[in-house]
Amino acid sequence: MHEMAVTGNILRIALTEAERIEATRITGITLVIGELSSILNDSVQLYFDLLSEGSIASGATLIFKRIPATLRCPACGLTYPKHGGRFACPACGADGRLTGNAKEFYIESMEVE
Repeated sequence: MHEMAVTGNILRIALTEAERIEATRITGITLVIGELSSILNDSVQLYFDLLSEGSIASGATLIFKRIPATLRCPACGLTYPKHGGRFACPACGADGRLTGNAKEFYIESMEVE
C-alpha cells in the first residue's frame, strides 16, 4: 500500500515541474527503481492511473528502469551485480555483501508538450 503514497509524491513532483516549465501535458515519465526498494511496477502504474485522472499527467506512459543491487566481495574486493538470489563472487566464489545501493525511487526524466 505504500506505493500509493510514493506514487502520489512522484505525481506531485511531475506536476510541479510541468507547471514550472509551463507544459500543457505530461506524456511520459521515466522512473528509476532500485531492486531493493520493494516498489512494484504494477502497483505504481495502477495508482498513477488513478491519481493522475483529470490532470495534465493523465494517460502518461510510465517507463520503469530497474537498478540491480550490487555486491562487494570481502575476499577479493570485486564489485558485481546481484543475479537472482545468488551472492557468490564470479571471480573467487566467496559470498559478497550488499553495497547498500538499489533502494532508489525517483524521476529520471519526463516528456512534456
